[in-house]
Amino acid sequence: MAGYETKEQMQAVVERFLAGIEKSEALANRCKGINVSIGYEIVDLDLHFHTEFMDGVVSGGIGEASPPSMVFLETDSETFDGMMTGEIDGASAAMSGALSFSGDMSAAMGLQALQDDMNQIYIDAKA
Repeated sequence: MAGYETKEQMQAVVERFLAGIEKSEALANRCKGINVSIGYEIVDLDLHFHTEFMDGVVSGGIGEASPPSMVFLETDSETFDGMMTGEIDGASAAMSGALSFSGDMSAAMGLQALQDDMNQIYIDAKA
């Protein structure tokens, strides 16, 4: 498992990932009834991006969300990559301090059903 060497390298993968989640019919169908937005900060690369799951509509973008996201996750590129490829458990990362979060975590828990699909889209974006 490795992080990214540059912000530009990771941002390119994140942009492909965001495009993939936006066009995924499976994610759109699974997030019906879910309303949550997540902001991400990749601290070692100063990269911010966000995702929104709003009752069957999936979107995201580079930069901070406006209005601010309901949930905010902060980690480094290596931990984020490990969580999205299934090499690192998110709960373990949080307990070890490698991942910090704030906001409405009960809303975010509804996204666990989407995690496998999101991980596959991320892995495809890296390829």
